[in-house]
Amino acid sequence: MDTGEYRCAYIATQGPLQETIDDFWRMLWEHNSTIVVMLTKLKELGRDKCSQYWPNDRSQRYQFFVVDPLTEYNMPQYILREFKVTDARDGQSRTIRQFQFIEWPEQGVPKTGEGFIDFIGQVHKTKEQFGQDGPITVHCSAGVGRTGVFITLSQVLERMQYEGVVDLFQTVRMLRTQRPAMVQTEVSVPATCHGADRGEGTCDLPWCRPR
Repeated sequence: MDTGEYRCAYIATQGPLQETIDDFWRMLWEHNSTIVVMLTKLKELGRDKCSQYWPNDRSQRYQFFVVDPLTEYNMPQYILREFKVTDARDGQSRTIRQFQFIEWPEQGVPKTGEGFIDFIGQVHKTKEQFGQDGPITVHCSAGVGRTGVFITLSQVLERMQYEGVVDLFQTVRMLRTQRPAMVQTEVSVPATCHGADRGEGTCDLPWCRPR
């Protein structure tokens, strides 16, 4: 997604299905996207929300790409997984990191906006730390609800820092011109509002730190 003058670009997508897992890894490679944000569990309320598109403990090949699990860190609100991905056609490899937020209730919004902002901060700090220029890939199940909240809140906090304004409506409107139905429900909007309110002055995103 084009974010205009802002520094970070995103790929918003639905959670991979079993038949699209190969395509998902090819997309990450072709767009040089080395950070994936997952905002859903594999199952919620007894329904499949996303196929497991990564290996647990041994390497697995997805079409042209061999994915080797490196490490997994279990944090209070999220899981960070690191993979070495190798293009079997030419031997080139890169590290891809997946952040899975696990504290989003099956119905409703994250318990605290502050916790979700901390998660966003970790994602963006990692991107900055490793000097990765590719877009951040964000997905939930359909790729519009929770995905829209993550991208909207990231943009709102960045704009708040550089312009001193919080304009949720305009941010969502801009995103919807590129992906209809972003931030689609009344459940999603309060999560964004509460996050922005809590983030002011305490945000740990790279662009919000004192300079």
